[in-house]
Amino acid sequence: MSNETLHQRREVIAGLAGLGAALAGAAAFAQPDASAAHAGHDMKDAAPAPVLSAAHKRLIDATAACLKAGNFCMARCTDHLATGAPLMADCQRSVMNMLPVVQATFTVAGHANAKPADLKALAKTCAQFCRSCAEACKPHSAHHEECKACEDACLDCADACDAVAA
Repeated sequence: MSNETLHQRREVIAGLAGLGAALAGAAAFAQPDASAAHAGHDMKDAAPAPVLSAAHKRLIDATAACLKAGNFCMARCTDHLATGAPLMADCQRSVMNMLPVVQATFTVAGHANAKPADLKALAKTCAQFCRSCAEACKPHSAHHEECKACEDACLDCADACDAVAA
């Protein structure tokens, strides 16, 4: 199988992962129709949907974008490492560690029911991982659009995290 085919497969997988993250984020904003019936009972008995601050909504959007960009970056790093070129090893390690922290932040923020102190602590940690990843992407961002996109998404995510952690 050619390197180009492997690269295309990785792009598809990374794109689908990013799409899944974005769709999950969009679902977090979905508001149920108050007049609709659910499983044989009226929605009037349901708890009201939480009201999310602009900072909370931005955190959900920024983490979704960071996940998408990070998955593309990871695929690019993997392609380089597969050819025996170790240049991207630090970048790959950083994105490999950033992605699960951002995923956790995205998930918890999307649930919109965490204790404020817990969300703030998670956002603070997420910002730290995103800044580390952006720093690792920086040497490659002039040469690889995936690294530049990941660096930018990580910095935006870190800013969104800072706004929630404040």
